Amino acid sequence: MQWASGYAVIGLAALAIAAPIASAAEPDGGRTLHVAVYDAAPYAARDANGLFWGASVDLWRQVAEDRHWNYDLTLVASMEDVIDGIAARRFDVAIGAITITPDRLAQVGFSYPSHRSGVAVAMARRSGLAAIVARYGAVVSHLGVLIALMLALLFVTGVLIWLFERRKHKVQASETSIGTVSEGLYWAVVTMTTVGYGDKTPRTHSGRAVAVAWMMASLVLISLLSTSLVAQLTADQIDDARPVTLHDLAGLRLAAAANSSGAEFLSGSGVAFHSYPNLDAALAALATHRADAVINSVGTLEWAVAGEYHATVEVRTGLLASSLMGFAVPPGSPLLVPLDESLVRTSSGADWSKREASYFTQ
Repeated sequence: MQWASGYAVIGLAALAIAAPIASAAEPDGGRTLHVAVYDAAPYAARDANGLFWGASVDLWRQVAEDRHWNYDLTLVASMEDVIDGIAARRFDVAIGAITITPDRLAQVGFSYPSHRSGVAVAMARRSGLAAIVARYGAVVSHLGVLIALMLALLFVTGVLIWLFERRKHKVQASETSIGTVSEGLYWAVVTMTTVGYGDKTPRTHSGRAVAVAWMMASLVLISLLSTSLVAQLTADQIDDARPVTLHDLAGLRLAAAANSSGAEFLSGSGVAFHSYPNLDAALAALATHRADAVINSVGTLEWAVAGEYHATVEVRTGLLASSLMGFAVPPGSPLLVPLDESLVRTSSGADWSKREASYFTQ
């Protein structure tokens, strides 16, 4: 996750101007900063031993070390509680997967961006025999007109061959003659599929003329059907690899965690969705077919899917929108300038890019 050098240059220039303010904005040496940790791996979480970990936690520790700040960490489960706690000044800083959005900017302040992110889409994984059958069925449904035409011509040909051959059958019946409608239809199917058993054959000149015409038509129809099926299946595979767009979500049952960046994106786009208490609940709804897609920030979504839901859910290619994450602070916080200064220094280095990337593999 590389940062553009332009961000660092602009940030350092602005911070150089604000340096006198920064020194005055440092908190008292003895004061302990209260830091809210938004619980969303791999940005921030707490393990079974009670230890905090994650890309955002690591970045905060480096910033605090750089500024010689004392702090304590408090795990907060919901984004609403994080934003409310910062706005009410119960916390001095909030870290984790906190996407910078217009709604949140209206309530709290944000630091220089700590992580790049974006709004991504997760859908049910299409694999296995059932998925193959479903995909094939969908393709066949797209070719309904062609299949209906083939069946209609098959029926007409079967009836015609019977009409021409029935009199010959009455005069000179044999096992190979066509004497009933069902035998005519059977012969038409065998001929169309180029099997050619030879157990039923036309004996009249008119019947043989129909047979020749049907053989030629069958070659064309079967070739057309085969190439259409292959083309449609190939187009579906290409479509699956194409980045998903908001237009692709029309008519789907969408899910998002309450107060998440995904929920704010959908609300801002005027798209209806069902809100779930957290990302895990939304993914559980997707895995059990109660939802068709889950919208969330890409890093957290990929991490969650790679764990419990890797066999049933996949994150689709592309982003619905790019976004940035940052540390949240109360409006007008004196911490903002020194915080930004240390973030620019820390996050613009190549070493941090490698460390950050290491958190996004399971």
